[in-house]
Amino acid sequence: MDSIVFLAGLLEAYGLLGLALVAFFSVSLLPWPSEPFIILAIAYYPAWQVFLVVLIASLASSTVNYVVGLKGIRTWLVKRDPKDEKKAEKWMRKWGRYALLLSPWVPFFGDMLPIAAGTTKMNWGEFLFFAAVGRVVKTAAVIGLGATLLSLF
Repeated sequence: MDSIVFLAGLLEAYGLLGLALVAFFSVSLLPWPSEPFIILAIAYYPAWQVFLVVLIASLASSTVNYVVGLKGIRTWLVKRDPKDEKKAEKWMRKWGRYALLLSPWVPFFGDMLPIAAGTTKMNWGEFLFFAAVGRVVKTAAVIGLGATLLSLF
């Protein structure tokens, strides 16, 4: 609960920059969901601004994860389970770029798929395209759901 209060405080104190921080860190370093904060943000900011901020921040974070995998950095602020890393690599080898379309939708494990994309040396342009498509669809869905929920109140 303390982390939720902290994250809500980021949004209140720093506005869209706070949302960007939440979106960035939720994709890479800390296992917290950004969806409640995206929905909260659209109550205060135009949906298109929230969309752009979340998309840019989450893609930046996914790119950091890609580089972590590409460079073989095994210790990256958050300890990862080697079994999950191997599983993510197996998904990337089996499904390739299409695994990145699911990445935003799979809690915790999905955050490892960009790392696995780097580990398997996926072409960066291809990585960025498929990661962006996955993030665009997820962010638009969360904003759409949030707008629907907020219209009920």
